[in-house]
Amino acid sequence: MKWTIVIGQFGYLAFIAANLKPIPALMYPASVLVGLGGAVLWTSKNAYVTQIGMLHAESKGKKPETGVTQFFGIFFACFQTSQIWGNLISYLVLQPTAKSKVHNEISTGSVVQRIFIKNVTNLTRKDYQCGAGFNEKDFHSDHSAPVSKNLAFTLCYIYIGLIVASIILIALLLDQRRSKTDSKSSIKAQLKNSLHHVASTFKHLRHLNQILLIPFTLWSGLEQPYITAQFTKGFITCAVGIKYVGLVMIVYGVCDALSSFSFGHIAKYIGRMYCLMFAASINYALIITMLLWVPRENQLWVLFILAGLWGVADGCWQTQIAAAYGTLFTENESAFSNFHLWESLGFVIAYVYTPRIRIRYAHIILLCVLTLSMICYTIIEIRERRKKKKVPEEEPSKSKDDIESTIATAL
Repeated sequence: MKWTIVIGQFGYLAFIAANLKPIPALMYPASVLVGLGGAVLWTSKNAYVTQIGMLHAESKGKKPETGVTQFFGIFFACFQTSQIWGNLISYLVLQPTAKSKVHNEISTGSVVQRIFIKNVTNLTRKDYQCGAGFNEKDFHSDHSAPVSKNLAFTLCYIYIGLIVASIILIALLLDQRRSKTDSKSSIKAQLKNSLHHVASTFKHLRHLNQILLIPFTLWSGLEQPYITAQFTKGFITCAVGIKYVGLVMIVYGVCDALSSFSFGHIAKYIGRMYCLMFAASINYALIITMLLWVPRENQLWVLFILAGLWGVADGCWQTQIAAAYGTLFTENESAFSNFHLWESLGFVIAYVYTPRIRIRYAHIILLCVLTLSMICYTIIEIRERRKKKKVPEEEPSKSKDDIESTIATAL
């Protein structure tokens, strides 16, 4: 798994490097590479965290689910700080210097902030509406000015340096986790095993719990692009200007990181279901508020609150959904492959409809998917509780070797 994580990062490295000369001949292949790299990176990462979480719980005499949830909380707490550092870097490097009072737009991403600034010079408040009524087609003008090459190169070089540092640190410091059988297997056998895992990803859909988790996984893929794309454009940029996007999203990142760490520990006391209900109630309240509220230029503080609360909910979603996949299924790699398959599909769907519909319709989609997700997960909870009642109260606990063997077989 260690070297899979290392190799997966090269896809991101290629994509960022391609932005130094963003022509179709480079960007399309780089996009394919970052997609492939992201798939193996995140699947391996989740499986790795699940394994060490289970081993830690076993060594402390705790339930495996407790260790997995706690370790995912720690991981996502660290991961979500990238929202802070990424937005801070972008804010410092790309902060607007134009003297004219013009609304600009920048589309942000978690790996490379896509660098487009569009000047809106001939629009008035009557020409477009911020908030739920926002539509990119109304807000954008045909006149656009790219960021200077020096600033774009500076941003790319910073991200390239971070990825290279990450690759070196993981290659040198991360412990290798592999089964005894894998260490003795030939390359041919390992390739055959890899093909088997690809097939098992789709075979995993035979599990009813996996089918029931699909809406939740799609929700995860829909809610993240909403806050980073539609919210930043329709609420922040439209109402108060591009210069505040980075600052508002830093608040989102801080709350997301703190929430991830907190829910990683809270879940072991109150259970996953109550954590998800809490996050769902926050999202319901936020979506309904943003459906009814029209942002104004003097209401910047409201945007900070909305972004912060969305970060709190997202921290819960990321830790608890990942932990659910890690504990509900024994075939960890197949489970996490499905996790990222359906989450990625959610991202694709969101980025397809985002520039084509008004934000209010995106709100309706989010409400429907969230409701379906909660219904499906409630069914999972009922099924799992009934299953536990059928299991004898005193069941021999698995040894460390048994846990390692079970996880390694799936990996």
